[in-house]
Amino acid sequence: MRKQNLLKKATMLVLAGAMMIGGTLTAHAATGQWKQNATGWWWERLGGGYPTNTWVWIDGNNDGKAECYYFNSDGYMLANTTTPDGCTVNADGAWTENGVVQTHGTNSNLDDVALAGDTNVNAASGVVTDGKSWPQITFDETLSRACEINGLSLLTNLTPAEPAYPGQDHFGPAYSIPSRGKTITLTTAPDYNQVVSYFGPVSAFFDNFPEQGIELNAFYDNTGYENPAWRRQPAATTGNSDTVFNLPQGSYRMGYGRVGKNVIFQILLTAGNDGKWYIYPDSPMNTN
Repeated sequence: MRKQNLLKKATMLVLAGAMMIGGTLTAHAATGQWKQNATGWWWERLGGGYPTNTWVWIDGNNDGKAECYYFNSDGYMLANTTTPDGCTVNADGAWTENGVVQTHGTNSNLDDVALAGDTNVNAASGVVTDGKSWPQITFDETLSRACEINGLSLLTNLTPAEPAYPGQDHFGPAYSIPSRGKTITLTTAPDYNQVVSYFGPVSAFFDNFPEQGIELNAFYDNTGYENPAWRRQPAATTGNSDTVFNLPQGSYRMGYGRVGKNVIFQILLTAGNDGKWYIYPDSPMNTN
């Protein structure tokens, strides 16, 4: 038992050391969610698969703290027992020492995290799944041109506003503007009289966006707004996106897109229970 505990503590030291240099590592967080059947609980990772015969640090409720769980050869979490390596897990499956649940701050290089939002949503009735069957969705031309030098003058009804997220006003003051019944927050570069970034719901930016929502690939088929770097691949955490969307690192996926030379955008995606990704009128969107 002593040897096993020492091994467990040594493992934790290795993890802690890795976390200290986490800023220099490529993020390897596995996003997932808890699932249960008559046999027990398991941790299902996004895209399929689950851990077996191993310990995994998991932040299952996005509170910034990860607990450690052991999964058997069939992938089920052990609970209220002693694990094969001699450690104790409580009724919730969390590793404990002297009755105290062991935790550490979530680190996306090492820990699994729960996908933000509801990962079991059913597609809304009538959601667009064939992009060619819907009138072409287009990004607002005036909003795009306002991102050019001296383009800010094209926008009217600007109202001074607080930035939508910390740092949005890095280059200049923030404003709000009404658009399609919604509100967009934008930040400016006064020296160039242009918009630097926008933040708001998807439907505020696009003409003909379906109120019932649209599947991600259908969106690209319809618009052609693929980003050359990401194509259609949903992206995870990228730098300041955690701050932009106010979500835990690694707990979400974004759809990237590009409109001409002026606008690169990120849309917060919703995971469907069919394994596909969806965009809805109120899905948060950021441009830069």
